[in-house]
Amino acid sequence: MAEKINDMKKKVTEDWQNAFPQLVKYAKNKYYKIVGPLIIGIELIKLPRVEEYRPHFVIYSLWGNKVGKDLKSCLSGPIMLKEFFNTKGLQFSIPYIKHSAEFSEVLKAVKKQLPFTLDGDVSLKQVFLALEKHSQTPPLSAAPNSYLQAILQEYKLEIALCIDAEKQAQDVLTQIKKINWDLNHFAMFDIDYEKWLKSIDDKVSNKNELLLQLDTNKKDNKLKKLQQSELTA
Repeated sequence: MAEKINDMKKKVTEDWQNAFPQLVKYAKNKYYKIVGPLIIGIELIKLPRVEEYRPHFVIYSLWGNKVGKDLKSCLSGPIMLKEFFNTKGLQFSIPYIKHSAEFSEVLKAVKKQLPFTLDGDVSLKQVFLALEKHSQTPPLSAAPNSYLQAILQEYKLEIALCIDAEKQAQDVLTQIKKINWDLNHFAMFDIDYEKWLKSIDDKVSNKNELLLQLDTNKKDNKLKKLQQSELTA
C-alpha cells in the first residue's frame, strides 16, 4: 500500500504541474510564480494522520512581513490562504488513492474559484478584490475591526507602494485612518495602536526601503526558476 501511495503522490505532482504550466515547483507540493512584488500559486497541503491532501491558493509578499524581511521570512506565512470547495460547499479532502478519479472535478472547481487567472499579468484591482473577499471569510469576518484585518490593510498599502500606485496607496491609507479599529484586539497582540499608525505613515514616506528589500529578495537564487508576470496599476 505504501508503494502505491508513493506512486499516486508522484501522479498528483505531475497532474497539478500539467494543469498549471505557468507555475513552477518551488518545493514539495508548492507551485509558484512571481507577480510583481508577490509570489502566488497553489499549495497541496497534506492532512495530518491520513493520506489525503487539500489544494489551496496562496499569496506571499516579496518585501517582508511581521516575521522578517528575507525570502525565508516572506514565505513563512502567506498574505492569503484560500481553500477550494466542492459542490456541497465542503473543502476538498482528496485521498491520494482516489486522486485520478477525482482530479477532473477538483481542477474544474479550482479554476472556477481562483480569484484571478494565473496566466499573464494581474491588475492591482484584482488583487485588492481578492484580499477584500478574503477579509470577509471566516475567521477574519468575525472581527472586521481586528488587528488581523489591519494587517491585511497594511499589506494592501505595501503592495500599492511597491508598484508606485500612489493614488491607490493613498486611498488605502485614508481607509486605514477612517476605520474605528478594535484597540483591545491590538493590545491582545501587544501592539501599540499609535505606534502602528506611525509606522504606516513612515512606510509611505520611506517606500524606498520596501523597494530595496523587494529588489534584494527577487534576486534570490531560489526564485530564478520561477516565471514572472507584472502587477499592473
